[in-house]
Amino acid sequence: MRTVEVWQAGLSQPPELVRSLEAMLSDEERERASRLAAAPRWIVARAALRIVLAGRLGIHPGDVELASSEHGKPEILGSALRFNLSHSADLAVIALTEHAEVGIDVEHTSRRSRAVERTLTPAEHAALNGHDRHTELLRIWCRKEALAKAGGGGLGWAPESFDTQQPGDFSLSDLLLQDGYVGALALQGATAEVTLHRLHL
Repeated sequence: MRTVEVWQAGLSQPPELVRSLEAMLSDEERERASRLAAAPRWIVARAALRIVLAGRLGIHPGDVELASSEHGKPEILGSALRFNLSHSADLAVIALTEHAEVGIDVEHTSRRSRAVERTLTPAEHAALNGHDRHTELLRIWCRKEALAKAGGGGLGWAPESFDTQQPGDFSLSDLLLQDGYVGALALQGATAEVTLHRLHL
């Protein structure tokens, strides 16, 4: 059975560690971070991605050469590795597998869910069971985001066009993350075994 590794990393790190992690990034990444209000968390998330990829490639995190697909999704040219990164509040999640497109999304449960209602398909509305509507809606949102990212969708995606009850060529899995977070994974093809890992920076 295929396996997808899901790595979790905490984003609230001391400034001296953030500076150390920033040294792993490319000049382009550092320049991008300089324009962000939440730069330290973005730096930690991006460095965490490099560390996870470097572990599989057997190289230094700073030597990982990240490219962008035509839709802007990060990739490593010529590699069978497929990966995706998402972060919310103080948590980053990274999905890693081979030979199959993958997407991942995480949301903190403090996020408002009212706007998600407008993106639901009839099938998604019918699947709501009402036990904890807020959390259910955030889970559906995570599935939509993961599905869009696995398929290469980026800016300008229409969430109402993604039906998580009928994901087409992709399989969807909810992730059991730490308290206060919900997440979902989308994988091209049949369901795979998902293994959860904690990255200690």
